[in-house]
Amino acid sequence: MSASSQRKKASRDARELKAQTAIADTPSTRFETQGPFVVGERRLTRVPLTEPDEGSSAVALGDDAIEFLTAGWYEVLLEVHWDEEETEGTRFAHTKIPGQQPLHSEAIAAAVLAQISEGRQLLRGNGLFGPGGPSCIALEVWHDSDYPIAVRFASLTVRELSVPWPPVPRIL
Repeated sequence: MSASSQRKKASRDARELKAQTAIADTPSTRFETQGPFVVGERRLTRVPLTEPDEGSSAVALGDDAIEFLTAGWYEVLLEVHWDEEETEGTRFAHTKIPGQQPLHSEAIAAAVLAQISEGRQLLRGNGLFGPGGPSCIALEVWHDSDYPIAVRFASLTVRELSVPWPPVPRIL
């Protein structure tokens, strides 16, 4: 490898490490289920999330939906663990934003989901949320099997990418 290639690779590695460190230092709050729950056949079901004991004051849980109390740029990680032994039909999960398109939305064959991720739907999205814009988000799931299916675990993790928004200029 040439000296130029080595410098480029070292620079790329340093940028990636800096980006990973920045993500790890980003404040986040995880709203999750307290345990498994059952989803009836062909019924769009709101996931019963709980508020953690510790988390950001910029977000809160109300009526099974996350409320964005401070305007900002947020990343939302969706996680749904379906029963991987149940491989018939389709699994669907989305983040409902009242009056708007969802942030996440995925429908996938249960057999494929079991093969590629042990029954876990994992989605990531980001956007501007808060008063004056989309101010809440809820997790909903659905399936088309002919019998109820268990969801072992589900969560929405909210990361603060730039809160408050717009960013306050830094004075040096």
